[in-house]
Amino acid sequence: MKRLLCVTLIGLMILPVVSKAGEWHERIKLTGDFRHRHELIQVEDKDDRNRWRIRLRLSLEGEITDEWSAGVRLATGSNDPVSTNQTLDDGFTTKMFNLDRAYFDFHPTFLRGLHIRGGKMELPFDKVENTELIWDSDLSPEGAAVMYENTTHEKVAVFLSGAFFYIDERKADDDTWLAGGQLGVKVEPRADMHAMVGGGYYDYEEVKDHHVIFNHDDPFGNSSISHQVVVDGDTTIYEDYIWDYNLFEIFGEIGYTLETMSVTVYGNYVYNTGADSLNAGWLVGVTFKYGKGRGAVKVYANYRELEADAVIGAFTSSDFIGGGTDGKGLRAGASVGLAENVDLALTYFLNKIDLDEEIDYRRLQADIKMKF
Repeated sequence: MKRLLCVTLIGLMILPVVSKAGEWHERIKLTGDFRHRHELIQVEDKDDRNRWRIRLRLSLEGEITDEWSAGVRLATGSNDPVSTNQTLDDGFTTKMFNLDRAYFDFHPTFLRGLHIRGGKMELPFDKVENTELIWDSDLSPEGAAVMYENTTHEKVAVFLSGAFFYIDERKADDDTWLAGGQLGVKVEPRADMHAMVGGGYYDYEEVKDHHVIFNHDDPFGNSSISHQVVVDGDTTIYEDYIWDYNLFEIFGEIGYTLETMSVTVYGNYVYNTGADSLNAGWLVGVTFKYGKGRGAVKVYANYRELEADAVIGAFTSSDFIGGGTDGKGLRAGASVGLAENVDLALTYFLNKIDLDEEIDYRRLQADIKMKF
């Protein structure tokens, strides 16, 4: 309730400033999306799990001037950095809304395509077909970022970004943070063809020998060492990283469109120079699309292999292998448009947890998704 009140106050603070610059309905943009999901999870030697989940996200963005804007987004779920899902249980109890994003955006008119952002924001790095080899789609990092895309040429666009993100602030020890950047190019040699290729580098500082990120007793697949801390007779177990994480990434996609149908082939590779072994991951996939709106069809499949210390496990996909690293397998899905901005979607994960043990992991998701 306190979080909802705070965000409401932020929105009320934005409105008067915006209204001075013009009519409020011209300067304020309210958007959202809702998803209703049934999920079946099957893990080898464990009981099947069925659950119903919802996700609701509400976004408010205000144009303060032609060069300045501010945004807020509320989302369901817990404090998990890579999930805004809310499981329906606990006897009809009310569910929580959390501050998912709060940021400013400076986009100077003298240089079109430049954005400088600060706060809790959307990930500023590009991903092929919104895949999640390094970053989960729900992740909203915190810090500052600069993004630029040169669109002056009709067929070629160069894009680059850089960011500094705060991860853990410590009173009596060095802080954990991330600095990274990305550079790439998008090409449209013909009206029916597009391609993108790029690379990135993401350097985590003060990770090795520190507690694992987010959940201090769960390394999410990363290599760690356990130790106990006893305070007033209570014992707490902590997991500490044994490697650094300095990630090199390359990615690319190529797509072809024929009237109302399109196909895109894509790939992503990541390598962690901060670990001596089990430090690589890759993903390849293909997506077919037909039509738009009601009756639109999308079919896709991708396969990945992610070693234990290829990426930070707390930030990668929360659905693949149940979250974290050290696994491989297929993700396949299809969706159909029931109406404009309303889709019915099915997603299936056929995975192996632990690249040595290869524990069977299956996950089926049935979604109704809508945007407004």
